[in-house]
Amino acid sequence: MLDLTRWKNRKKVPGSKSLEPRIKILAICLVVFGVLIIGKLFDFQVLKFEFYAALASDQHEVYKKLFPSRGSIYVKDKGSSILAAEENLYPLSINKDYNLVYGQPKFLEKSPEEVAGMLAPILEPDEKKREELLKDLVAKLSKQDDPYEPLAHKVEDSQAEMINNLKLKGIKTSKETFRYYPENNIGANVLGYVGFADDGTRKGYYGIEGYFNKELAGRQGEIQSEKDITGTLISVGEKKFVQAKDGDDIVLTIDKTVQFEVCSQLNQHAKVVEADSAAAIVMNPQTGEIIAMCSWPDFDPNDYGKVKNAADFKNRAVYDAYEPGSIFKPVTMAAALDLGKITPETTYIDEGAVKIDEYTIRNSDKQAHGKKTMTQVLESSLNLGTIFAMRQMDHKDFRKYVEKFGFGKETGIELTESEGNIAAMQKKGEIFFATASFGQGITATPLQMVQAFSVIANGGKLVKPYIVEEVRKTEGIVIKTERPEPIQIISSRTATLLTGMLVSVIKNGQGKKAAVPGYYMAGKSGTAQIANYEAGGYYANKTNHSFIGFAPIRDPAFVMIIKFENPKKGSFAESTTMPLFSRLAKFLLDYYHVVPDDI
Repeated sequence: MLDLTRWKNRKKVPGSKSLEPRIKILAICLVVFGVLIIGKLFDFQVLKFEFYAALASDQHEVYKKLFPSRGSIYVKDKGSSILAAEENLYPLSINKDYNLVYGQPKFLEKSPEEVAGMLAPILEPDEKKREELLKDLVAKLSKQDDPYEPLAHKVEDSQAEMINNLKLKGIKTSKETFRYYPENNIGANVLGYVGFADDGTRKGYYGIEGYFNKELAGRQGEIQSEKDITGTLISVGEKKFVQAKDGDDIVLTIDKTVQFEVCSQLNQHAKVVEADSAAAIVMNPQTGEIIAMCSWPDFDPNDYGKVKNAADFKNRAVYDAYEPGSIFKPVTMAAALDLGKITPETTYIDEGAVKIDEYTIRNSDKQAHGKKTMTQVLESSLNLGTIFAMRQMDHKDFRKYVEKFGFGKETGIELTESEGNIAAMQKKGEIFFATASFGQGITATPLQMVQAFSVIANGGKLVKPYIVEEVRKTEGIVIKTERPEPIQIISSRTATLLTGMLVSVIKNGQGKKAAVPGYYMAGKSGTAQIANYEAGGYYANKTNHSFIGFAPIRDPAFVMIIKFENPKKGSFAESTTMPLFSRLAKFLLDYYHVVPDDI
């Protein structure tokens, strides 16, 4: 048993009472000091861990954490079978690792001139271009207080290895990502490209890259702290570190296989007919989903700096508004049919010319055709027959239908587009409505024409075109494109009657070269003079050629337009656009496994 006697009878040490408060104070101080240390460690290791981790890393690593990774752009890849259970995605715009060469001028042991002289031959094999690079390197390496100076981007691994082998103090390499487009030119005008803004940051231009730059780019990070005299971040004062948020991925409605086929053939055929430019669109008329969209001349977004004409960056399928010519005639017929003013069998007498005020309008062949039905008007593409149909309506009613079909305003697709111009139809003179009836004096984009023809193919319902299937957020959230309900703008009966008239155009009229054996197809060609706005008239020998159609008529899988600007080989769309339309329609019908009609 423990003996406490000695403890109880112990003698008090003189002055011990005066020491007790001091010991207590010291103990309290130690506890407070310990709490402060623990609090500081908690602040270092938990609350501001990201900041101090960044501060402890290499300067370049700090920069890397501040800049987000750009989101990718994908398209559908259905492979060889459209009946596949799941659609695979294929990247058309991604990030690819290259090497960055950067300098830390304050750590250089050699002169800027000497270091630049060693780097330039590796970075630029071309002696003629090397002198300019040499000057640039010297200027950058002469910034003695700069802790980080980028010297060269997109450096290949072999070059980076050669530079590292030089073992130059103050010169380093690091992996960095740049935008990469695996399909090069295919779909370039839809995608756009990523370049450098004036402030040195990367930015999307044109196409999806430009339209969705904010979403794709993500959010830049932020670091705040005081710096020492050398420019290095220090761990005192106000501190803040927000890591970058990577960009969102975007999935397009485009089918990779169809896009490749349509764009490749469009590019080849445009050169054959010696066109100034070309455009093509394939759209699902029941949903508005863009299956393919092509523009020529195109460019390689991997090497966009080589483009000499900025117009080649444009997506002509949505941006170039032009006078569509005779492919607009079915819109006029749709309005007159829907109002009950004509039927496909309604006749008129074609005398070869009609005088409106001081203007005389003729058919394109300058001939009189006698008694013709409205179906025959479309088969032979008679201007005077279309004017007859327009005259059966009130001008306000005609303009109302043109507006309902979507002309004169943007479609709302997720691209920078033109709204076209139907301002002439606000004027009072009959001549403006007469020329508009056959697609002159007003302008539309190829996309607007596809949207209009989808109404005929879709039982009279207007659908909104869209090219973005979904946006995939970095948090794992998927945002599907919201599609508005189709709008019934003409009756299903009108759409059926007009479809029959357009089938006759291909079967019996000027559209025979667009046919695909074994299938009923609907379509219309157009050859329109190009306006010379400076001279207030039209070019004598410059025309736009278009063909637009859909198939199969029992359940249309696609609406497609082919457009050539000023082709030199071929006077009419019959010889330029139709052969290409036929080939591509055959490809699409096979691709979608459409069973031939019983004809």
